[in-house]
Amino acid sequence: MRAWPAVADLAAALPLPAGVTLRWWREDELDALPARLLAWYPAVAVGSESIFLEPRYLERNVTREGHEDRDLYAFCIEKDGVPAGFMSFERQPRASTLHARLGCLAPEARTGFLGMIGFLLFEKLGELTDAELLLSWVTLASLHQQRFAERRGFRVVGLAPGFDRDAQPGGGSLRVAEALYAKHRTGPAEQLEPAEETMTADVLAMWRLVRGESTR
Repeated sequence: MRAWPAVADLAAALPLPAGVTLRWWREDELDALPARLLAWYPAVAVGSESIFLEPRYLERNVTREGHEDRDLYAFCIEKDGVPAGFMSFERQPRASTLHARLGCLAPEARTGFLGMIGFLLFEKLGELTDAELLLSWVTLASLHQQRFAERRGFRVVGLAPGFDRDAQPGGGSLRVAEALYAKHRTGPAEQLEPAEETMTADVLAMWRLVRGESTR
């Protein structure tokens, strides 16, 4: 797996709309980043991605000017010179795998191309790093995110009831189901096919479903 590309190289590899660019977050922006994320995406206050609201986590893990080799590749989406989004991906170099992490946009940037940019960035980053597998959890409360994933060739490979916790409109939070989407960047010859005798009946049925085979 290759090193992270410069964020300018990632931007150059995509057909970004006029006025849109990608850049590293600056050191002097980290303290204000949690408040910015909350303003863009209030639901980040609970659940696994609320870790991005902790300044110490951001300082230790986020790529930025002078710290480009962290395992969490995070950058700013800028529109007309103003920050309009946060995007992040995490690598497991020994497994040659990339995971989608927190991505959010300012409300005014969610329509059109920017609204679907996450999976395009994910795929291009996989290509530039030569990752072999891309993984993304998508909430079942978001039909459009599932559609974005499937249009880009990601396949749902699992469902996890109560996987994470989401804020609810009336207050409080509940555990919510999520779907795991995967996209392989290797061919069948590089993947070990499991033997049926190593799987329980339930796992075998799920395996056949994931593979698009009949379970009858």
